[in-house]
Amino acid sequence: MSALILLNHVKDGLELAREHHLPRVIRDAIRQHHGTRLIKYFYSKAVEQRDPEAGDVTEEKYRYPGPPPQNKVMGVLMLADAVEAASRTLVEPTPGKIRGLIETIVNDCLDDGQLDQTDLTLSDLRNVSEAFLRVLVNIFHQRVDYPGFDFNAGTKREKRPLTDAARAS
Repeated sequence: MSALILLNHVKDGLELAREHHLPRVIRDAIRQHHGTRLIKYFYSKAVEQRDPEAGDVTEEKYRYPGPPPQNKVMGVLMLADAVEAASRTLVEPTPGKIRGLIETIVNDCLDDGQLDQTDLTLSDLRNVSEAFLRVLVNIFHQRVDYPGFDFNAGTKREKRPLTDAARAS
């Protein structure tokens, strides 16, 4: 059921885009942003839990409808979407873990033929990967709490009216 929901978000998004008369480039991005990638987690679960009497579990049922990205921009969009989503699963997102995650996703897309129609070069992929790394390292870097604030307390603070100085700014 969860795999079906994921697969349908492309179709639902496309339907909404048509309904709202969004430009073709946006509809293309919706259609191509996952390519025809395999939803590996749910495919593996299905293989694991399959009923031997029901027959084999086919990959096609666990692949996005696609098509694969058709140009460089759509290829980068697919990679960015996959890298961003996967980065949220990292428990301790160190630069090394982030780099490994990016390399894994790029290599998986290459191996699966998802980037074959994009004209992305290895140099492009290296530059895009480095850009992803810079962005994600900056997003996930740890900071100290700001003095006078306890953002990690987990309790609601009373709302106080703004001071004259705060209103002026």
